[in-house]
Amino acid sequence: MQKIAIIIPCYNEEKRLKISSLSYLIENTSIDIYLANDGSKDRTLAVINEFASENPTRCFVLNFEKNEGKANTIFKSVNLLLEKNKYDFIGYFDADFSTPESEIKRLLSEIKNDETSFLFGSRILLLNSGIKRKYHRHIIGRVIITLINLKFKLGIYDTQCGAKIFSSSILQQVFEKPFKTSWLFDVEIFIRLKKKNLLSKGREIPVYNWKDVDGSKLGWRTGFKIISEMLTIVRKY
Repeated sequence: MQKIAIIIPCYNEEKRLKISSLSYLIENTSIDIYLANDGSKDRTLAVINEFASENPTRCFVLNFEKNEGKANTIFKSVNLLLEKNKYDFIGYFDADFSTPESEIKRLLSEIKNDETSFLFGSRILLLNSGIKRKYHRHIIGRVIITLINLKFKLGIYDTQCGAKIFSSSILQQVFEKPFKTSWLFDVEIFIRLKKKNLLSKGREIPVYNWKDVDGSKLGWRTGFKIISEMLTIVRKY
């Protein structure tokens, strides 16, 4: 059986982190959960410490005292887990569980002993699917991936869904250096994979249920930051 760890980055998630979803994953999967606190200013650390203390063999807290953003939190957490040398796959999911726990379980079930070295969720609006996105976020997302595909020809429909799982061997190759962006680090991962001829080893899997959760940090103003980061990616890669 594959040994899998999932990282959930947490910044001021005291009111949004769904303990029931964490409990579901503990009860219905065999994964280890790492709750990574990114210098939260509220009671997030206390909340995740309490949950970890109730599930000491399967849930662990990574506490980073300085807030450095999701990209750096994922980068540092992945490398800490790689140093443990105990996991075949390491993934990350958003703390708001916009990708619900049932979908996470389904994605985990797709990991098999074949040539697939990574997989990631894709929010494709299919007939009768439960994809519920705010219109402005959908537009921002489609603009991002359209421009990125024009430049880098990744052939990916959705780079930004916060549900991704990679083999440790893949992560060792693409997590060698910190990311150059904060909002678009997922794009950087795929560009690095392409440059190393590794994109063919992954699968993009439709997510049938997904919804925007109140309190998201992504809004129209963030769009200007994303444009700046896209220019950074073009210059650096």
